[in-house]
Amino acid sequence: MTTKISFSFIAGLAICMAATGTGQAQSCSNANFNGLYSAVVIGSFITPPPGIPAGPTARVGRVQVDGNGNSAITTTLSLDGTILQEQYGGTYTIAPDCTASVILQIPFPGSPTPVPFTFSGMLANDGQIMNLILLNPPGTDVRIMLTRQRQTVCTNNNLNGAYALNMSGTVISWVLAPAGLFSRVGKVTFDGNGNFTSSVQTSYAGLIEPETFTGTYSVNANCSFTTTYSGTSGSAGWFGVLADTVSGANVIQSSPPGSVVTGTLTSVQ
Repeated sequence: MTTKISFSFIAGLAICMAATGTGQAQSCSNANFNGLYSAVVIGSFITPPPGIPAGPTARVGRVQVDGNGNSAITTTLSLDGTILQEQYGGTYTIAPDCTASVILQIPFPGSPTPVPFTFSGMLANDGQIMNLILLNPPGTDVRIMLTRQRQTVCTNNNLNGAYALNMSGTVISWVLAPAGLFSRVGKVTFDGNGNFTSSVQTSYAGLIEPETFTGTYSVNANCSFTTTYSGTSGSAGWFGVLADTVSGANVIQSSPPGSVVTGTLTSVQ
């Protein structure tokens, strides 16, 4: 009798779990990808099309999507160490299974017209996260990670308190630091009024160096921001876009030129 009850219980539980999983199936559309997102792009152009140099690349940007398949994008780009500011647009389609197809019309200094880039990926976490990989043009290893920013108007006070900094990439050519792999981890404290301090450990091509530096920052109304500071590599700065889900912000080393370095700021609290 006990055995029969146990089998009946297990069978019933399995049916309930299957029904629950089916009931939670996500159905997506373009409307689920809507609002302001902070984006970070990392990868390399291995055999790129004409007008685009081979080498590592990175972008950090602000992506505004309208829920109807259209996007407007502002980014800071590192193209094998050359730093550029960009504005461009694109289109997207979100399928019912939450897969995403994105086409961006991206300008490059060596190309007379914008180059269409086709991406494929997934919308996740109820529209809060999107991950994409570049399909065309081929010969690349480029990924995009987008994190939704629920606050659409920002001030310096939105970057306030202690943050964990995690940066990595490649130094192509800096005057005061060796070329090679680069990483930096530590604590950055923003005062909400445009000033910050930091205490970090930095690897310059394997040479570990403790660093402390102070600087200033300015958060724009559109939730992007810039920083300036003086460190081992001389006068330097980041461009970033706030993101309020997983990370406090995505950042890219915007000065000095000659690096492809990105990272995150994550609130300690």
